[in-house]
Formats: sequence, structure tokens, C-alpha cells
Amino acid sequence: PLAKDLSEGDLRKIAAYFAAKPWPVRRASAKPPSPPKGIAQCQACHQPNFQGGMPAPRLAGLSYEYLIAAMRAFATEERTNNLDMPKFMQMLSERERNAFARYLSAL
Repeated sequence: PLAKDLSEGDLRKIAAYFAAKPWPVRRASAKPPSPPKGIAQCQACHQPNFQGGMPAPRLAGLSYEYLIAAMRAFATEERTNNLDMPKFMQMLSERERNAFARYLSAL
């Protein structure tokens, strides 16, 4: 919606600006934390090593902040684009969701 009124030339300038920016440097974790209890069942949809694919997206390496926000949104049913995720996230405590997010963001 925001970009629909921009000219083709402006869009190209914006694209060139972002294309020239360097990727953020990821902190190298010496060793990912141990997998939290219960996270293995997530691999049924999010694939081995949480790399994603059908039917669910990649989770490995996403930011802790994004993962926490997404899990909370599913738990409170603010996010409902997947019918199974709200029920699953509601079964987890906030502490368990935090542990999942810490683990996944370190992969």
C-alpha cells in the first residue's frame, strides 16, 4: 500500500539503496543450547534442523525477538494464518516459548 504511489524510478532507487547495504554480521555461537524439551515435535512440520519447507517455514536462525513475538501472537490468537499453531502455542508456558525461541535463534 505504501509503495503503490511511487514511480518506477523511485522504486529502482530504493531497491538499489537496499541492495548496496551489507548483510548484518551474525554472532557466531560457540555451541547452540541444548534442544528444549518438546521442541522435537515441531520438526514434523518445520523439517529437520528447522530449515522449513512444506508445510511450514524455516525457524532456524530467525531472531529471538521475531520468534517470541510470533509465538505470543499465535498463543493469543492475534495471528491465525495457521489453524494448528494457536492451539500448540497455548499449550506452552511463556518460559517454554522463550526456551524454544532461544534455541531456534541460535541455530
